[in-house]
Amino acid sequence: MAERRMATILAIDVVGYSRMMQSDAAGVLAALNSIFSKSVKPSVADKNGRVVKLLGDGALIEFQSAYEALSCAVAIQEDMRGPDAPYSYSEPIFLRMGLHAGDVLVEGEDVFGDGVNIAARLEAAAEAGGILLSRTVADLAGNDLPYRLRHEGTHSFKNIANPIETLSVDLSDEQVAAARARIAKSQEVRFCQAKDNLRLAWTTAGSGPPIVKAQNWIGHIEIDWRDPSTAHIFASLAARYRLVFFDARGNGLSDWEMDNISFELMVDDLECVFDAAGVDRAPVFSMSQGCAVAAAFAAKNPDRVSAIVMIGAFPLGRAKRKSKKDQERARAMQAMMTAGWDDEHPSFRDLMAEILIPGASAEDRRRYADDMRDMISPENLGRYREVLDNIDITELLPQVKAPSLVLHCRGDRLQPIEQGRKMAAGLPDARFIAFDSNNHKPTENDPCWPLIEREIHTFLEANT
Repeated sequence: MAERRMATILAIDVVGYSRMMQSDAAGVLAALNSIFSKSVKPSVADKNGRVVKLLGDGALIEFQSAYEALSCAVAIQEDMRGPDAPYSYSEPIFLRMGLHAGDVLVEGEDVFGDGVNIAARLEAAAEAGGILLSRTVADLAGNDLPYRLRHEGTHSFKNIANPIETLSVDLSDEQVAAARARIAKSQEVRFCQAKDNLRLAWTTAGSGPPIVKAQNWIGHIEIDWRDPSTAHIFASLAARYRLVFFDARGNGLSDWEMDNISFELMVDDLECVFDAAGVDRAPVFSMSQGCAVAAAFAAKNPDRVSAIVMIGAFPLGRAKRKSKKDQERARAMQAMMTAGWDDEHPSFRDLMAEILIPGASAEDRRRYADDMRDMISPENLGRYREVLDNIDITELLPQVKAPSLVLHCRGDRLQPIEQGRKMAAGLPDARFIAFDSNNHKPTENDPCWPLIEREIHTFLEANT
């Protein structure tokens, strides 16, 4: 006869299991055996849990305590994020986890019921490398949790009668965020004069050999330190280099009133900051349209650029691509940006945050959407989009002598991975690497970020 009891259920799944099994079944199984024997099982035992079943691509675990269930999930994910993850495999392995507490039916060694079903639905909705839990688990775990939880909204799940309020675990270091806030407040902002007399705001962070960041179309050199798509990247670069970065014309602390904006002026602006910072030669770090600016600058000034790092690159703007859909999207986005950017209710800015950094938490995306109003005006945004949509540097790429590292996320919703491949294919000395992420720019909680960071620093060490 089945027994009914209260339990907290942890559902674990291996991301991309079927795809990896097709390419190397023996290697995947060996890696998973290592993960479960060295991390999952010891953590479950330490937190008084019971492994109900091990599946080929995951596990179902029962706990009497919501607190211990959550602690176990965090311990496993922290193991998986560590520099010496407990496995050896040719590509990264990520786990996603769901937690729910409720009534379960126990029959023999197995468990059934809504507690199990909801945990499984939460696991399927969790980000790779993330933990998604119900409000019920958070309430039962208590108010003295040593973990920070982020609200992810209320969601309806298939075959679950009532909506579930969800939260995720913030696995980042709170002290790191505070340190970045101090840097933003204390950094010395300087100004240089562009060729058309417009003022550009620039600053530096860190010490060591210089590295210059090409400008982005939405940015603010103070807000960037809490931007979920840039803060961790800036901190990582500034830990080893003197990072020089600046606000693009019409953005942030640079002049918003501008007579002209063109791709050529963007390239000239990067040269202006090189000169103002006293940098004769350095690698350039770039993201999004900054990649095209960096390539054009390197083609024009081959002796000043030692290397280029690109994330989310595109050599052709939407309006220049052959696809009619891309051209229609370019027109639609320009119209929406001009009309809806400055609304009190940031529906369009929320959409942009969802496109740029879908992997960030709901709280981070909302704050980023709010911050965008202080980065650029709707008028300047519309002018920028027109320029960016008409970028075409394909003929310049063969002139770039600097070695280049081109990184792109496979699920990038703003710039498709084909554009990153096209950029790398056109550069004479480029290495292209794709990552399993949906972010246009990798967030700190993105499981791919440690891998991207490692590739960046390995490349720069060889070319600085």
